[in-house]
Amino acid sequence: MIPTMNFRRRDRKPEASELADEKNNEPHILRPRRSGSKIWSFKLIIGFLVYFLVIIHYFERVRVKSAMNKCQWSNWENWSGEKAKNVPHRIAFIADPQLVDDHTYPKLPRFVGYILRRMSDNYLHTNYKFMQHYLDPDTVIFLGDLYDGGRDWDDKMWLDEYKRFNLIFPKKANRRSIRSLPGNHDIGFQNISTYNMHRFAAYFGEANDYYELGNHTIVQLDTISMSHEDPAVHTESREFLASLDSKINPSMPRMVLTHVPLYRDPRVETCGPGRESSRLFPLQRGVQYQTVIDFSYTLKILSQLSPEIVFSGDDHDYCDMHHVDYTDNSKILAREISVKTASMTNGIKYPAVQLLSLNNPYDPNPKSKLDSSDDTTTYKTMMCYMPTPYTGAKVYGISYLVAVAILVACIVYPERIEIYLDKSAGSQLVLPRFFQHCMVEHDKNHTFRMRLNELGYHCTILLWSVLCIISLYNRK
Repeated sequence: MIPTMNFRRRDRKPEASELADEKNNEPHILRPRRSGSKIWSFKLIIGFLVYFLVIIHYFERVRVKSAMNKCQWSNWENWSGEKAKNVPHRIAFIADPQLVDDHTYPKLPRFVGYILRRMSDNYLHTNYKFMQHYLDPDTVIFLGDLYDGGRDWDDKMWLDEYKRFNLIFPKKANRRSIRSLPGNHDIGFQNISTYNMHRFAAYFGEANDYYELGNHTIVQLDTISMSHEDPAVHTESREFLASLDSKINPSMPRMVLTHVPLYRDPRVETCGPGRESSRLFPLQRGVQYQTVIDFSYTLKILSQLSPEIVFSGDDHDYCDMHHVDYTDNSKILAREISVKTASMTNGIKYPAVQLLSLNNPYDPNPKSKLDSSDDTTTYKTMMCYMPTPYTGAKVYGISYLVAVAILVACIVYPERIEIYLDKSAGSQLVLPRFFQHCMVEHDKNHTFRMRLNELGYHCTILLWSVLCIISLYNRK
């Protein structure tokens, strides 16, 4: 008997050319890349982090450096003649940092206040650090209002804020830093306690002082205390002013520093270019503030000291004006510059610091006079703009919202993305190809709530990562 054999039909393998033809005939459809049960695309999160790292580096480093480079001394000093051979003494004035505290914005939620405080601290510290590194002034002088609520604090709060101030504005080795001029937010104005005055002086130095920098005599006056009616408050300031003639060098040009600007008639002594506000300089008085020093003390300071220039703060906006003799408006008594605030929270769009270059070759017994007409100029000054505040925060916020929208599309509504990809088959557009890479496999059994949980998890991870990067860039 011949055994029966079961033969199975062996299909013929298609030729390679046939496979190629079939492959070419198939429509090119973009399909989401599968990643098993994972709801996260590795490439997507890496892409987000790289993007945020780039924009954070730009706003926290590149943009600040660019602002400082625009203010380089060599760009605007332009000393000529014999003075071009000298090395000038360079000063940076910082006005009204007014560190934000827990009571600055009492109507805002505490969390929002905390965010604003951190943003303000980072803004001040970063700009100060880059100014010290790239501009490297010989002396940094603060023009008062170091704090926002210093006049109301107890000793513990005051000491904590003092440490915080020094973290934001650390002193630089081999450079001078003068911080002893008080503002009305530091000691008050109408209501000043001698305890607050002495506490400020104990930590920062004497409020009334003079020093010689770059062969110029710089007189620092506590005009707030000088204006007070209480003898216990005003005696020291008034006696200091009265005794200055016997102390300072009469041959050197003089400059005066005061927190509150000196009196002026804003209709006659108008502010020059550079001021943001289009309104006249305000003459106002309120609770614990006054926008100008009384006329009697202003006249006494200008007539006794005859300064070439006065630098003040308090107004927050820039004002470059000339004090005139009211009996003859053509006679100029002194120039005064109210320095712009360096803070981002004082209602100014473009914060700034004021740079001052002093160049006064001094010889008490010169053998010959200098020939150049420019030799009469012993100082030059310029307003140096800081980076525009809030721009970085706005870009960070918008970028994060866009990232969240992409995550919503890829995690919560992947079916719709697949439909979009099918309709975009063969398209060379960037958007379809982007979603091809960011799409993940979705489980039809996943409920909408489960997808929302996944979305919240990944949005939190992304937000935490971005905040960590920002914190690393702003660590003190």
